[in-house]
Amino acid sequence: KTMGSSLSRENPEEEESLLSSRESRWATRSSAWATSCAILAVGALILAGSALALAAALWLPGVLWAEDAPARLTDAVLRGVRWAPAGIGAASTECPPFSMDPNASTRLRMEQLPLSAWTAVLAAAPPSSARSWCAVDACATRPPSRVLHMRNVCLHNDTFYALSDRDAPPVLMHFDWWGMPKQRHVFSRYLKEVSSERQIPGPRIWLTGTWVVATPRSRFGSDNLFHAIQEEIGYLRNLLSCGRVAASRNNSYLLEHDYPILGGKKSPNTLGRLWELATDGGRSFFRIPSSRKSTTFCFKHAHVESSGPATEAVATCTRLGASFSPGIVMEWPDSWPAGNASFRGFSEVVERARGRLGLVPTVGLAEGQWDRPRVTVVHRLKGRLILNLGYLTDALRDEGFDVTVVALECMPLEAQLALVSNSSTLLGVHGAGLTLGHTLPPDALVIELRTSPCTEEARGVPYQMRRQNRIIPAPAVAVMPNASCPPPWKYNRREYDAVVDLDAVLRTIYEKDPIASRRVRPRWMDGKRRPNLAT
Repeated sequence: KTMGSSLSRENPEEEESLLSSRESRWATRSSAWATSCAILAVGALILAGSALALAAALWLPGVLWAEDAPARLTDAVLRGVRWAPAGIGAASTECPPFSMDPNASTRLRMEQLPLSAWTAVLAAAPPSSARSWCAVDACATRPPSRVLHMRNVCLHNDTFYALSDRDAPPVLMHFDWWGMPKQRHVFSRYLKEVSSERQIPGPRIWLTGTWVVATPRSRFGSDNLFHAIQEEIGYLRNLLSCGRVAASRNNSYLLEHDYPILGGKKSPNTLGRLWELATDGGRSFFRIPSSRKSTTFCFKHAHVESSGPATEAVATCTRLGASFSPGIVMEWPDSWPAGNASFRGFSEVVERARGRLGLVPTVGLAEGQWDRPRVTVVHRLKGRLILNLGYLTDALRDEGFDVTVVALECMPLEAQLALVSNSSTLLGVHGAGLTLGHTLPPDALVIELRTSPCTEEARGVPYQMRRQNRIIPAPAVAVMPNASCPPPWKYNRREYDAVVDLDAVLRTIYEKDPIASRRVRPRWMDGKRRPNLAT
């Protein structure tokens, strides 16, 4: 301030020159900053363009896996290989910390409740002195052997009471077991004719709608994917087909176990998720032991499983149907009487899962759908790891295949079904995850890897039983150089990790994959091994 005031008093021209030089310097600095920012912006655009070009060269999101987009799968692409969900890698041992449930709003009744007056939907008014009616559908010698279609019957403890024109002793209606083979729960169900309602014990609760009463065996628990698909969903298919019953959400299902084998609302298990898809959200219940001693549940319409020696029960059911007065007109609810056997089992479960995620429900042939083979590699996070996973994905990518590495245990079931069903080859170590091979297109390939160079099972047929399949043992040079085949014992131990024979995998894909097999045979296949193929 002092210098400025002295300049203004002594030399005004010098003051004006000083101010002008300051303005010139600020203008020069501003111009330099603008030029630097422009250079940086251009550089950023060049880098972004290069990154996009590289990404397009490695992965074309508009072409690859476009069908999975509606499933909202969070994935990541690294060196041209898709990893699902995002956050997993070859060294991952835990699922990434994220929540992904793409169809939380479309799931229906994901809960198995105890059957009681508070959980079931009660009938508007119980029928008064309504006679019982029954008909039989027989189908097979193995459970379920037959289905009894019953009207106006009551269940107390393990006996169905039918109001008839006579009193008769109870006859065996169902005899079977459920649970682990070494811990079997044997149970029986009976059918008894009574001539008066007063002979039906306990307070009666009338239920509305159509009910399916059954007892899946649940031999290996509710979280084993292989047995849940092969046995429990297969059981449901056989039951509904035997009784010509629709898999309708309007049905209610009473599963005669002492605990909820389908899980609860806060902890649904694998079988529960599959069952919910299979029944399209039908209500599911179980009976707790205490309720069996006091409460009697009465059904206006019920399809009841029957297996075992039940000749007398079949005769009783036939008599009830024949003695019903033909002059009475009965009003049938939805899916009654029986006559709709459209449920096709696990294939229909897959279609419902895809439909909920916005995909085309039907899984068509892989050939003609895609231009390049789609290989999905099942990456287990807990045991039976693929030790040379990086070499495997590099080899598949170098052949021009679209490669996805998936950790199934980190994804909701519907997303698992959708992703795997969009593959032409499913590859993984022996385990329940390969059961999802049943979701693949009919002409797709399943490759089952083994942890040893030779096993008894390796000379047999994979448990997938698919037309296109192959079991590939581990290369002996990598795991057991001194092994002799066949071995005197079973080498395929589940606690071992796996080394992939890359040459055998590539040759199998070119031989059996519906898209790769149409390609021109690579020159390296004419030699003994592919050159520069590291194990």
